[in-house]
Amino acid sequence: MSTNRAQYLQQLWDLLAPVPEGLRKEWMYDYEEHFRMAAAQGRSDAEAASELGDPRQIARELLLGYRVEEAARSGRISSVSRAVLTTVSMGFFNLIFVLGPYVALLAVIIALWAVVAALAVSSLFAIYEGLFGEAFNRVQGAFIAMTLIGLSMLAGAGMKVVTRGFMRMTVNYLKFNSRIIGGRAK
Repeated sequence: MSTNRAQYLQQLWDLLAPVPEGLRKEWMYDYEEHFRMAAAQGRSDAEAASELGDPRQIARELLLGYRVEEAARSGRISSVSRAVLTTVSMGFFNLIFVLGPYVALLAVIIALWAVVAALAVSSLFAIYEGLFGEAFNRVQGAFIAMTLIGLSMLAGAGMKVVTRGFMRMTVNYLKFNSRIIGGRAK
């Protein structure tokens, strides 16, 4: 297949649409420069395109790096999830060894956050039972409610640390994985 410079660069530009325009222009400069250098050495556009490889693969690798860096910078669950899904799109191996553990650990973290919320809500039931129920009196209800609120605050603080650690660990693994995919393992 004969690919000319304009077709190759336009396809790469279109595939990199999720990336902000400034960064996309910076990346594209490098590929345009490759075509200019090839022409200066007397090589055809098709030869230069062949040396670079498939623009779809280049775009996937660049998007993976971008998504991982975006996740590291923001630390938001949505950014980390996008980076995980971009990594998964790089191959079947990643489907098993990235998506599976990520979803399982994310489910555990969500369940633990639900426990924190349940502890906080159960303090309201302790207050209600102390005021209107027969299981224990008002003083006992107040102490049980304070204990449950204290436990939920401690568990919430601990879960915040665990969640941040999970996000950091996931981003670091994604960086390692993208180096492996890009052939730059260290």
